[in-house]
Amino acid sequence: MAAIRFWHSVRFKLLLVSLTLLGIPLAGYRFIEETEQFLRDAQDQALQTTAASVANLMHAYDDAFTGVAKPGSILTFRNLYAHALSEPPQIDGYRDEWLHYDDNFAVLRSVDESLVARVFVGVHDRYLYLLIGVRDASVDYGENGDAVDIALATADGELQRFRVQPQAPGWVSARPLRSADFAEETIPVDSPIRGEWQGANDGYTLELRLPRSMLGDRLSLRFYDSSSRQLLASGHMYPVDALGRIVQRSAQLSDVLTDVTPPATRVWVTDHQGLVLASAGRLDANAPLSADQARMPWFIQELILAVLPHDAEAEIDLPADRTQLFVRPVSDALSGRPNSLRRRPPHGNAVVVSAAVPIRSSDGVKGAVLVEQTTNAILSIQNLALQRLFGVTLLFFAVTSLGLLAFASLLASRITRLRDQVERAVSHDGRIIGRMQGMHGRDEIGDLGRSFASVLDRLHEYNHYLEAMASRLAHELRTPLAVVRSSLDNADLAADSERHTYLERARDGAARLERILQRLREASGLEQALHQAELETFDLAALLRHQVDSLRMALPTCTLRLDSGDEPILMHGVPDLVSQALDKLVANAVDFHKPGSVITVHCSADSLAVRIGVANSGPPLPNDIDIFQSMTSLRHGQHDEPHLGLGLYLVRLIVEFHGGSVIARNTDDGVELAMTLPRTP
Repeated sequence: MAAIRFWHSVRFKLLLVSLTLLGIPLAGYRFIEETEQFLRDAQDQALQTTAASVANLMHAYDDAFTGVAKPGSILTFRNLYAHALSEPPQIDGYRDEWLHYDDNFAVLRSVDESLVARVFVGVHDRYLYLLIGVRDASVDYGENGDAVDIALATADGELQRFRVQPQAPGWVSARPLRSADFAEETIPVDSPIRGEWQGANDGYTLELRLPRSMLGDRLSLRFYDSSSRQLLASGHMYPVDALGRIVQRSAQLSDVLTDVTPPATRVWVTDHQGLVLASAGRLDANAPLSADQARMPWFIQELILAVLPHDAEAEIDLPADRTQLFVRPVSDALSGRPNSLRRRPPHGNAVVVSAAVPIRSSDGVKGAVLVEQTTNAILSIQNLALQRLFGVTLLFFAVTSLGLLAFASLLASRITRLRDQVERAVSHDGRIIGRMQGMHGRDEIGDLGRSFASVLDRLHEYNHYLEAMASRLAHELRTPLAVVRSSLDNADLAADSERHTYLERARDGAARLERILQRLREASGLEQALHQAELETFDLAALLRHQVDSLRMALPTCTLRLDSGDEPILMHGVPDLVSQALDKLVANAVDFHKPGSVITVHCSADSLAVRIGVANSGPPLPNDIDIFQSMTSLRHGQHDEPHLGLGLYLVRLIVEFHGGSVIARNTDDGVELAMTLPRTP
């Protein structure tokens, strides 16, 4: 049959129709992509301009900045950030009241990180509070034990140094130092700096309170580990100008930022170490919905959010109370390079765009300005465009769907006509009673109709042959049988010397013809017998024992062995048919077994099925022949009995009637034929 050209096939026609749908997502995606790119570039440029303007404004407030940035300075903690506390903490040496400030601790580490200090500075009313957590494998007390040194500048610019070196955990008071040298002894006079020292699982915790009246704006801390003789400091302990600063948010800078910050924008100003000096404005991480979009179903809103591009480079949270900024734009700006970043907050569906520029002085970079803004404006524009695009898409899909529906209806009607022709050509009992009309279509359906017509024609011819074969074969066999019998009758009148031989040959031929006819009738009548059979529950083990005993008597020259056990095997089926199938299997084994060898009948069962196998020693089965097909025989004239290849075919019919399966396989020394029958078909 000629191959169908691709441009005539149904696939090609459906492909042509479906290609129209590609224009919708491609056009929408291209529109969104170009719009988003244009608006993003414009927003980045606007934020850079705003940040540069704020940086220029900060030149008038040099006093608020603590110095200039040096290589790696953002990674040190010479300056300590003082947080405004809502209420005074209880001085008890425990961190319970400070847990919500955990992200704002300054961390100092030794080179090998065997000594780590976490410092938090808080301010409330007339006092400055220090919470110090030190990780130290071994904490020693006494005059030569671990210690914490404090260096501060008074309001008059005088340098004062103190040491906390307790004899044991508990209430402590800092004592003045004679000099900045650690080996110098303390002056045995208590100071107003007091607190609580408590041991911890991994070191110790020190909580101190300092009167603000004795403090200027400089403070440095130094930690001494007596066991390793290591020193860890937040900054220099002398001279007074080298001490670290106490950094606080500047109310003056915050007021200035509030006046210049655009709506829906947040502005940060940091010193040269990234410590926040001021901030203003707020961000809304959730994109607002337009009135039209708010009325749209929720699944359409989710679809729009899924389609919109959110190309954030990182997921970073910058809460409003953040005291130090480590994000990439700020670190780049403190190095003198303006930069921007697109980040996604942990909560919200908008991307935050951040732009940072350096604040320069004559000595270098003294700070940075970070301006943040969400992409909510871009999202609103994209949402509006998507709403309009959604309406066009619905119209496009409606028109296209109607076209596809009409085309599918045409295909369905052709397939229905093909089905009706096939049903009219075949009767309920499977006989071919008519012929199909050829279909002229050049696609797959037309080719399928022509194939059906060709197949039905061949089946009609084959069924006609099968229907005529039985009567024709009976006629052909009955005629020679009558001739043989009449010859036998006439042989009685022949001479005595020829009569015996003549009679024996005639009787053998007649018997052979009768057996052929009987086996043909058996095969043709088995299907009808299967339809009329009645199922019953019986003991298969008892049936096998009885059957094998009968076969032993009928086949005295063969040795049969039964391997089934003594336990009863109950199954639901037709015992006569199972017995007939076993006879056929044993007869096949007898025909092919080696003389003197044993034919084994074995039976095994589980809760679901029963397996009956007959094994014999003999020639193996060829791999390319299905011996359970009708008219299949491997005997090549070496037997006197007629064999039409129907025995194992009948076994297959019986097994399939019971809902089982039959298999033939070669063993090490012969062949095994086995049938598996379900215990409850």
